Amino acid sequence: MITTFSIKDIKNDTDTIQRLSDYDEYKDLYEGNFNRAFNSTIIKIRKRYPLDNTTSQSLININLFWALTDFFKGFLTNQGIGINVDDSKQKFWDEISKENNFVSVLKEVYIDNSRFGNGVFKVALENGKVKIQSVCPDCWLPVFDKGDINNISGHILVFPFEIMDNGVKKQFKKIEKHHKGYIENEIWTCVNDEIGRHLSPEEMKELFNIDEAEDFSDIWNDFLVFPVKNTTESDSYFGESDYKRCKSIVEEIMLTISQNSKIINRHANPKLSGSEQNLEYDPVTNERIFPDSDFVKVGTDGIKPEYITANLQADAIQKHIDLLMNFFYILTKTPPQAYGLNISGNMSGESLRKIFLAALAKVDDIKQVSFTSAIKSVVSCAMAFNSTPVKEVNVDWSEPIPADYSELVTTENSRVSAGTQSKLTTIMTLDNVSEEDARAELERIEEEKSPGQQQETPPEQVSIEETLNQMKNTNKEELKNNLPEENNSTLQEEVQNV
Repeated sequence: MITTFSIKDIKNDTDTIQRLSDYDEYKDLYEGNFNRAFNSTIIKIRKRYPLDNTTSQSLININLFWALTDFFKGFLTNQGIGINVDDSKQKFWDEISKENNFVSVLKEVYIDNSRFGNGVFKVALENGKVKIQSVCPDCWLPVFDKGDINNISGHILVFPFEIMDNGVKKQFKKIEKHHKGYIENEIWTCVNDEIGRHLSPEEMKELFNIDEAEDFSDIWNDFLVFPVKNTTESDSYFGESDYKRCKSIVEEIMLTISQNSKIINRHANPKLSGSEQNLEYDPVTNERIFPDSDFVKVGTDGIKPEYITANLQADAIQKHIDLLMNFFYILTKTPPQAYGLNISGNMSGESLRKIFLAALAKVDDIKQVSFTSAIKSVVSCAMAFNSTPVKEVNVDWSEPIPADYSELVTTENSRVSAGTQSKLTTIMTLDNVSEEDARAELERIEEEKSPGQQQETPPEQVSIEETLNQMKNTNKEELKNNLPEENNSTLQEEVQNV
């Protein structure tokens, strides 16, 4: 780990070299550069099946890594996120969020967090405007105080860039050393990715218009770099890539499918076997050739020609692939439905929540581990740089799986019928409105229930007691003639006794 701000110490730090090397591999996996990510496997395949051979084995690129990251990115952010600050300052944050397309920045940081295990937010002030950016963690180097992973002294950001000078391409590296309240800037020449000469402050200002230091302690006395990470252990500061545990499974899936695909292709045009008499004699070449006809003669030896086909054992192959995919789902905490498979047309919201239980737990971990706290710090820093500091920041994540409206209506109505909830509360819940708006809606509903719209009780629903009360003031014969046929014999007897 890095414990000083000396840029030359980086090349001697084995942990940093290994981490950056892993990042290169994870980037290849995400982008589908499997010739580099699975280089040793590709070499073995090509050694056994040379490329100039018509039966050469190829590795089919099945990019489950990209699909995994894309699923969780959408699961975390597609339903939106609400960020609320002090009421009097809310409009300023909304403007900053819109100018920086904050949701897009959040998605970029999550992609890095998924593929690398870490993501980085950065806040800056450029030309009087607040900038919120995502920084790829392959240029991010945290500095630990005396090797304590729980105590960060600062952050180093390394940005390589090139310029053309009189037709000659020159490489440089911009180094940002982030301390609490200020940043040190350095420019170094670079040759073949090796650090060269350190430019003086005068050269930096003249060539690139970059100051040696930026002091902002009067408005924000903390770092401008805000890292996030996947869930990690106590003995590691850096998060773990989503790809690490499932890499070998995906490789085996690709090998299995590639091998069986090659077998199927080889036998798509099967070879014919038979006796030599099935061939036709060419008097010009004195050779026997396969007849150019759909009809094949039966030789004099009585042996019929037949096609050679492979027993592919399709069921066994399918079971093996299904087993590998099940391991992939377990290790990545995703169900098949995450990729559009096995989806029922009538699946309810509650069913989806049960299916996505592990995925929902993982998303909740991501929020709790670092994303929520990092976003609060980013917003507070951005508002301070905007000269509109806030006292409180609330992050409201939307539900990854939206509520099933039909289920919600059924539940709310059943509670009203059972007398455990008022109609007012039901309207507030279903329509997502304030109590004042819900009360106005309830009053309109009651007003619409005018006497003329009330339905009269059907004769067959009139009780016996009500009928007897009417008989006291009604002619018996007239009542008997008007009695409904559906009334039971008990009612007839009562009428006779009146």
